Amino acid sequence: MFSVAINTQTPPIRFRQTYRDLVEKYGYLELPIELSSIDSSDYYISVGGVAKMMMAIIDRFSKARWVSLGPGYPPSVSFNGREFYFVDVQPEVLKGYTEFKEGIYNESHGLTKYEIQPFHYISYADYNWLSAKKLLEFYKDTDVYFINDFQQLLVGGIIGPSAPAVIWYHIPFVPETLSRRVRDFIVKSFEGFDYVIVSTKRDIEGLLRAGARVKVKQIYPYIDMSWYRRVGESEVQKVKDKYGIKPDDKVITVVARMDPMKSQDVAIMALKEVKTPNTKLLLVGNGSFTSGALGTGKASSWVRRLKGLAQDLGVSDRVIFTGHVDDEELFAIYEASDVVVLPSRIEGFGLVVCEGWVYGKPAVVSSGAGVSELIIEGANGFTFKSSNYEELAQKIDITLKDPDKYGLMGKETAKKCHVDVAFEQIKDVFIEAMKDYGK
Repeated sequence: MFSVAINTQTPPIRFRQTYRDLVEKYGYLELPIELSSIDSSDYYISVGGVAKMMMAIIDRFSKARWVSLGPGYPPSVSFNGREFYFVDVQPEVLKGYTEFKEGIYNESHGLTKYEIQPFHYISYADYNWLSAKKLLEFYKDTDVYFINDFQQLLVGGIIGPSAPAVIWYHIPFVPETLSRRVRDFIVKSFEGFDYVIVSTKRDIEGLLRAGARVKVKQIYPYIDMSWYRRVGESEVQKVKDKYGIKPDDKVITVVARMDPMKSQDVAIMALKEVKTPNTKLLLVGNGSFTSGALGTGKASSWVRRLKGLAQDLGVSDRVIFTGHVDDEELFAIYEASDVVVLPSRIEGFGLVVCEGWVYGKPAVVSSGAGVSELIIEGANGFTFKSSNYEELAQKIDITLKDPDKYGLMGKETAKKCHVDVAFEQIKDVFIEAMKDYGK
């Protein structure tokens, strides 16, 4: 068993009230605040992929503390015996940090090129410094630091030789999509860590082409299948009634935050070309932590564009935007679906495909998504060339002819992304990272 300090940008617990509001509401609150002592309406558990992955393994460590960004959040809280710490930064620093990390994100996903600005980088470095400073408070009884994703690239170099540090880089690393300055920044930052984990074979090949001199291991992202409850017919019918899905409708489902990177526009354009009658497209999700708490507003502007596109194509009556749904409703949506589509032009992985497989639903996946490595064409689903909405429509039509056939094989494939499988691989990486520290 390891004592681990986890670091992510997105907090695993998100608050609807600021720390100041909570103090005004409850009076004196001892830190860390025990979440069971405040009303559950004041917070909720994050649904994002990285947070969900870390939540799935946190109880497997003898001791685990988690540091994340939390503008206006309480300094620390306790939940189910685990401690969570939040880093706060000044608004102007938060703005600069957001610009920098969004620049990295957009380049990595082929959306826009980013010209690095000194103040953006300084703000990014400031946030990374505050994260590392908090993490290092735990050095005496921490075996390994587990850092997650591109928002925290400098943390490994700041921790330096004081303790073993592993980063899991969750977004795509395709050097050809990156400018030289951004590519070199990422590669040099990786060298500050004792080990790098990437999600796909594509990303390992990218690191090789970029000449990265790092210890690296590929591990597929994972889910805890025990979380996904099978729901009854009454719950499924409730969801169908809510969204106007009729008995003879075929449901194409995209589960993703509202973000241009998720390419919901490709799915809408494909819907126009689908030949199967009575098809409806369910777009499940709302904005990310960046869009909401960090104030970029990109989710709402993207939704407006998608609704305009659906209107222009004459399919707006068949495109359903659900917004945020809780887990219980999401389970019912999967049960109600005929096919799960991942349209992203490029994506680090795409765990929603595995979630759909848990429910026996076939997948149609963009070739630009990392999870496409697990698609066995015509067995557990289909791939389509990134951005090619006409091919996506053709593959949807094929899948809808016999969705149970493709979904059955998908349930077997999902086992490759089970938390038990991944955790054994993560342990091996931790052990290797700790060796040079006499641990």
